[in-house]
Amino acid sequence: MVVLRHAPILSRRDEGESSPFVTGVGSRQDGDMHPGLQNVANRAAYYATLRQTLLAETLEEQVGDHQIAGHLQEGTLQFVGAERTLTARCHLIASVAPGPKSMLWGWAHPQGGGEVAGRVKELGERFGITDLTSPELPFEAGNDIAATTAHLGHLAACVGVEATRISPYYTVNAGGGTRLVMVLEGIDVPEPSLMQVASRVEPVLTSGIITDHRSAVLGLAEHREGFSVDDQGQQIVLSDETGSITFRLDDQQRITNASMSLHAQG
Repeated sequence: MVVLRHAPILSRRDEGESSPFVTGVGSRQDGDMHPGLQNVANRAAYYATLRQTLLAETLEEQVGDHQIAGHLQEGTLQFVGAERTLTARCHLIASVAPGPKSMLWGWAHPQGGGEVAGRVKELGERFGITDLTSPELPFEAGNDIAATTAHLGHLAACVGVEATRISPYYTVNAGGGTRLVMVLEGIDVPEPSLMQVASRVEPVLTSGIITDHRSAVLGLAEHREGFSVDDQGQQIVLSDETGSITFRLDDQQRITNASMSLHAQG
């Protein structure tokens, strides 16, 4: 169980702008999870999770078994294989430390991610989300502090992808159980295809990262160029030039079925 001692979710400064981070009616919210952090993570989580899978496949194809070499101050992260090394530009989004039981945003970190990390705070200021504008978020670890730290790292990473529009993300064990959360540039990772979206519905939605299925699907169309979305209430249709996926939702706004239709090739 993860318990974050939390501040208010939203304090809207611009009433003329609608926030995409308000949980839909009926969507599941873990009572012990910090809602502001979770709501923003939901929006990018489907896309970010698919990009993680594609990053893993890219590393397997290009470097095989590898080690990690990071230079935080230089802003680089290297994936070092036996015959080839891939170097990415990295931006520190957050660090999650089991010792103090807190998550520190990269924009407040002494070795933080500069302007890119600052976009998290800017997003929080734009929509009044105090989870993103508070430098540090304390949490209670529950029964498994390693699992808690990893989970919060993934949530912070999804927030980073949402705020920066940079992906994929990567989390690194920095020693003592602390995890550093980064977004990466400079590695050629393919964008998820519509077929990959359809084939990975179940593992993505059961990963524990997403609590608002509708927001996660809508976020796919916002992050993936070429996707469009039609929100029809009890179903959402995600489309591109190859076909469409129809997601059906129950009364609790959970996806219960996803069916894909391909356009005829001619």
